[in-house]
Amino acid sequence: MELRHLRYFVAVAEELNFRRAAERLHISQPPLSRQIHDLEDELGTRLFDRTNKRLVLSSAGECFLKEARQILSNVQRAVQLANAASRGEAGQLTIAFLSVIGGMFLPPAVRAFRKQFPVVDLTILQMLPQEQITALMDRQIDLGLIGLPVTELNSELKFESVRQVDLMVALPPEHRLAKQRRLTLQKLACEPFVMMKRSSAAALHDWILNLCHEAGFVVQVAKLADLPESILELVACGFGVALLPGLFSRVPSKAVFRPLPRTTPKLQLSLVWRRDNETPILKAFLEILRPRLNKIKT
Repeated sequence: MELRHLRYFVAVAEELNFRRAAERLHISQPPLSRQIHDLEDELGTRLFDRTNKRLVLSSAGECFLKEARQILSNVQRAVQLANAASRGEAGQLTIAFLSVIGGMFLPPAVRAFRKQFPVVDLTILQMLPQEQITALMDRQIDLGLIGLPVTELNSELKFESVRQVDLMVALPPEHRLAKQRRLTLQKLACEPFVMMKRSSAAALHDWILNLCHEAGFVVQVAKLADLPESILELVACGFGVALLPGLFSRVPSKAVFRPLPRTTPKLQLSLVWRRDNETPILKAFLEILRPRLNKIKT
């Protein structure tokens, strides 16, 4: 049995007419009929019932059609993969992101990438910043998105700052400071804080502590959270205040957000990947992703 037998069979099965199938295949009808008879002889069963000058699939033919289509589809995909691989456009790509931020820009970037590179096996994972760093070091992912670079790992990882993000204060809805339009860090000096666990986002955790220290006070941590969404829930419940990227204000929550002075240091949102990862697929995804990151409104 050869692939041409499968192509001939599928054409006849879809047309249910030898003449139309032959025209579709650009061959004459007699050779097509012989090929189908040869295929039936090889299989030892009839694929078509020929009664009253009508051609219909037998029960065996219906089963065989499903498998034949799948085989031809797999062959076509194999050809696409081989051609794409020869151009450096095939393979696997695994991306990790923090759901709160990634959901704002990733879907359109992924759609554009898949349209341009349909045979790439693209995997998308939700990971906390610290998990992304570990996964990159272990070569489990190809690209991450975090706030602030992890400087001690710069020798193996490349960080590309793609935009600056304003830091905002998240407050319980009935908090006294919620009545003010703009706050300063100093006004938070006596407030209990809700923060991400250092094990989840070490660089961000330390940066906020240092920022408050430079503002003249030591943060009094009331609650630690595993996820950004948990911080918003804890703040909304009145456990304390939080310093969060302004992007988080777009997440549905009862927490109240207030801006800080424009002179307040901004959070650096960075793409991160291994320096030794120079695959064409990663480079192509970065080219598609960068402009979409810059379009996010804070």
